[in-house]
Amino acid sequence: MTLLEDWGLTPADDMFHPRDQNDPWWTETVWYAFFVPERKLVGYIYLVFRHNKNLQAGGVIVYDDTAELPWDLPVMDYDWHNDIPPGLDLRDATLESGLHHRVVEPGMHYKVTYASRDVDVDLTFTAAMKPHVILATPPFNKGHIDAIMHCTGTLVIRGEQITVDSLAMRDRSWGQRKDGKQPTVGYEYGTADPDNGFLAVSISRSPDVYEITTGYLMRDGLWAHVSEGRRQVQRDDRGRPRAVHIEATDDLGRTLVANGDAVNCQIFCAYPSMFDMNCLVDWSWDGQTGWGEIQDVWLPRRWREYMQGRAS
Repeated sequence: MTLLEDWGLTPADDMFHPRDQNDPWWTETVWYAFFVPERKLVGYIYLVFRHNKNLQAGGVIVYDDTAELPWDLPVMDYDWHNDIPPGLDLRDATLESGLHHRVVEPGMHYKVTYASRDVDVDLTFTAAMKPHVILATPPFNKGHIDAIMHCTGTLVIRGEQITVDSLAMRDRSWGQRKDGKQPTVGYEYGTADPDNGFLAVSISRSPDVYEITTGYLMRDGLWAHVSEGRRQVQRDDRGRPRAVHIEATDDLGRTLVANGDAVNCQIFCAYPSMFDMNCLVDWSWDGQTGWGEIQDVWLPRRWREYMQGRAS
């Protein structure tokens, strides 16, 4: 068995997955994160494809602790209504924006380049640990891959070159993503090194009570699926997450207790019916420390109701 097979991946997972040709909401995504913690800086490369509408959205986002609204961020190059180039192959793809995505080695090694008036990107992503590969587990309604990558390379933001060398997430998803159906979700991960890290994905069943539905725990090089636990969020007076406490159990019976403090926040409207409050997080767990994220995901209507309830 190859390493890729042991991880539950195939080379086809770096291509567009078979889709329901009659579903206008069929969506496939590609996401990479990267960090420069000493600058409290996070970058995203997020690509959205809706083939049945011939629509490509997404782009490059860079944020730090200086701003949280999209129009104030250091970089917000995000498209909504680009065409999908005819015959596009994700293994060697150039989009209308000029962003280029290349698979150097399936499941293991990727290259992304991009240039605009605000930023130049030249980044390499190399698999750092076994990924989390699931089908149809809430909140994911079809397929999902979460893979910690070692990201290296450079950003140039308005003439300033910034070196990137971090462990952060690569995410792939495919399935129906229909506007107006967004659950309230928490997505948290932290990584100390390739042998130690965690991911906890949770759904809110009532205000500020989140049930962990999936994730993983990598402890001393031993990976196992996480399927139960609780997420607790501390918020400031504007509702932004400032700290998260996670308690979970993996399939080997090991317990995870993780505490994370946010060092920044951005408001990211990835879709009309979904916004995230995303934060770079300084995590501690199992005697380990490492960087990762809080992703606090809401349907706007539910957020308004939640904040009105806090005010009453």
